[in-house]
Amino acid sequence: MSKSVGALALIAALWGGERALAQDHLVTPQGARERLVEAEALRQSDLATVGRALSSPEAAAAAKAVGADLDAVRRSAPLLSDAELRDLAARAAALQADPAAGVSDNDLRWALYIFLIVAIVILVIKAVD
Repeated sequence: MSKSVGALALIAALWGGERALAQDHLVTPQGARERLVEAEALRQSDLATVGRALSSPEAAAAAKAVGADLDAVRRSAPLLSDAELRDLAARAAALQADPAAGVSDNDLRWALYIFLIVAIVILVIKAVD
């Protein structure tokens, strides 16, 4: 009895539901392409920002101080997720925009150390996954 009631309920749900047609998509193919192009442009911009930060003499000195291979970090940057790359790019942009506003050289050096350590930790986590 309960199987037949369940089957009837399933048939009623399937019969009464609205049918979606192929042309009823929420996003048009052109809109989807535009979003993908925008996302790729933003990712390339973030990669360039991180690359500039990692190419600075201060980053080289900070990497040497913490014993990091800066070239390996640079090569691994494209492996980051969009969110991780966006976070690092924001940090790098903040360092590049105003690295010394009220900050001593020692503070700047520590900020670069933290930036590199965060980048290395994210890359190690990515490598383990």
